[in-house]
Amino acid sequence: MQTIEEVNIRTVRQEDIERVSILEQASFNDPYPSYFLSELARDNPDTFLVLTLNNEIVAYGVVDHWEDHDHLISIAVRPDSRRKGLGEALLVELEKRLSKERALKLEVRQSNLAAIQLYSKRGFTKTGVAEGYYGDGEDAIIMEKRLVKEALLES
Repeated sequence: MQTIEEVNIRTVRQEDIERVSILEQASFNDPYPSYFLSELARDNPDTFLVLTLNNEIVAYGVVDHWEDHDHLISIAVRPDSRRKGLGEALLVELEKRLSKERALKLEVRQSNLAAIQLYSKRGFTKTGVAEGYYGDGEDAIIMEKRLVKEALLES
């Protein structure tokens, strides 16, 4: 018998931060502290999203609005839920919520080939390298995508 998994993407709630923080720690060598995740949630109520699978948070993504561009701070998918399209689903939903005609920028570990492949597939291009960006000295690939919203046809 096959189980139907219910996937839902919604905005983060303050009570989600502990689960998001655990997910962050499971996903990255240099995780963001929970107080920073809490600040991001407060400052970006429309672009801090969680993805739930059967009501359990298995992924999150957050875009912060900087003065001259939007910045993808993080996308994380729980290790046992990776390679199922969940990160891409989050990225697509985040893009829908962003302002038109603004660049969306990000940094990604040069060793994170799965993420680089996803970003390239979604239209991001490499614009540079930040040497020694991460705490362990690894370089970051800087990527950017210009978002263009479809104009609504007037009737």
